Amino acid sequence: MITKRFFHMIIDALLAASLLIAATGCAPQATATPAATAAPIEPTEAPAQQNFVIGMVTIASHPSLDQIQQGVKDQLKEAGFVEGQNLTIHSGNAQGDMATMNTIVQQFLDQKVDLIVATTTAAAQTAYKLTQEAGGPPVFYNGVSNPFAAGLATTPDDHPAWVIGNQLLDPVEQTLKLIQEVVPDAKKIGVVYNPSEANSTYLFDLANGFSKDMGLELVGASVSNSNEIAAAAETLVGRGVQAFLAINDNTVTSGFEAWVKVANDNQIPLIGTSASMPPLGAAASYGVNPYQEGLDSGDLVARFLKGELDIAKTPVMVQDAVLLTVNPGAAVKQGLTLPQALIDRADKVIE
Repeated sequence: MITKRFFHMIIDALLAASLLIAATGCAPQATATPAATAAPIEPTEAPAQQNFVIGMVTIASHPSLDQIQQGVKDQLKEAGFVEGQNLTIHSGNAQGDMATMNTIVQQFLDQKVDLIVATTTAAAQTAYKLTQEAGGPPVFYNGVSNPFAAGLATTPDDHPAWVIGNQLLDPVEQTLKLIQEVVPDAKKIGVVYNPSEANSTYLFDLANGFSKDMGLELVGASVSNSNEIAAAAETLVGRGVQAFLAINDNTVTSGFEAWVKVANDNQIPLIGTSASMPPLGAAASYGVNPYQEGLDSGDLVARFLKGELDIAKTPVMVQDAVLLTVNPGAAVKQGLTLPQALIDRADKVIE
């Protein structure tokens, strides 16, 4: 039981404590308790990205190469890299001149671009050469038929740590079989190409090997610029070719209409290895889709910019998006009626 005396002692103690607090302005310190861990706040918008600068270069302009470069841009935009917002693209076209190509790539380096997108073997080789000493900036190539012969890689898994791309390998054997299907009597096949282009020499040699195995004779006519295409094609006509095979040669493709005219005038079917050729007047093609090549190349670039791609550990892949494209109207001009079965199975028919 609490006595009156003990009760008054408690009251006196409390009164003394109150006087002490009033005099000093201090209160006894409470024991701190651990704060509860706050839940992470989700951002309401994506974090601001830096403005990346890309140098994009090609040896020349023609539909196939234009589609590749457009595919790169479209894929970058799809991945969130938009010109004028967080992306700047410096474009260069060498117009078939290697000295100009060298100047363009050097300008990219002077501008300190974050990476280079090199379209065609010539562009890729130049970019590799001029970045070799510094080991960068990164080089992403596309439209390259044989990166191994071009010195851009030794094997799919063995390539410079800052250089990567896909192998755009023309389906040469399938295209020769297409020629046999639509021109079964043809035994002598003519090819116009520029031997100074490493990709063209490689494709011509590849076609020559397949031709021999198939009992065909491949006849080549070389050119050094697009102004020589018509004369070279006429030379092949004089040598008795019964069909033309158009490989992905940048010099020839940039002046493709001249070859088409010779094919039309002499009623000789012109069959190509790129989906971009029938719209230009080839009768048909069994070839790689250049736009898909651009999309795939753009995907590599986008993944790198996002920090998701280690170039050194990324293998060279073969572009396998192959399309059968036919142009029945062009075929008629070249003395050929395409089988309906072929038209029916085509991925695209040019009207």
